[in-house]
Amino acid sequence: MKEDLVICPVYNEQETIREFYVSLRKCYSHDVLFVDDGSVDESHYFLSTAKDTHTFVQRHSQRRGYGAALMSGFNFALRNNYRRVVTLDVDLQHKPEHIPFFLKELLEWEVVLGSRYITIAKSLDIPRQRLAINRYVSKLIGALFSVEFTDPFCGFRGYRDSFLKRVNLTETGYSGGLDILLEMIRMDTSFREISVEAIYFKDVRKFLDGLDNPTTRLLYYLEVISRKRKEMVNEEKISLCKPAS
Repeated sequence: MKEDLVICPVYNEQETIREFYVSLRKCYSHDVLFVDDGSVDESHYFLSTAKDTHTFVQRHSQRRGYGAALMSGFNFALRNNYRRVVTLDVDLQHKPEHIPFFLKELLEWEVVLGSRYITIAKSLDIPRQRLAINRYVSKLIGALFSVEFTDPFCGFRGYRDSFLKRVNLTETGYSGGLDILLEMIRMDTSFREISVEAIYFKDVRKFLDGLDNPTTRLLYYLEVISRKRKEMVNEEKISLCKPAS
């Protein structure tokens, strides 16, 4: 049984991936898997040179979506018997030095969720529409399921293999992270949220698949929540998570 794996979804990250990799290896020396979701820039060429005995790369021949990249990573983790998994992005908005803390918390909790919004500095320049959508979805999930998630869209998370073996993920697109939260509700998963930095660059990248429009993006999230809720009602398996106090 292997212990720890870090999973990093990648799509056209040539501007940041080298700096991210150097930063990652300063604080984490164990296994890491990069899932290249069909990048068409130089990302894959860098990854092909960075591979070593603790660095693995899986490549999709074409882009399948963020959720699909996570699924590929989780399947790799299960096939190779990793006990704890941490996911984070390579765009420099997640700090790898937090990885050891995620792994430590996974000794007690099945899922550990990074949250940028547990505490928000007044001086922090967070894009308004992103924060508004995040808070709206948070409140909606709370109203529908009586579960509080302060940051439904942070990709900095940790999972135990016991959770990954049971979870049934279906969303291959950008809502893959939201799909995981709804599965946590369905499965009555123990979890804890921990505070991570809210880092936004001035040249915030656009969303893909027509989701750059805030209204379109919110409607997409609402459709995913509605569909998942209907599935849970039909299965009569709606249950409450047990967040840490």
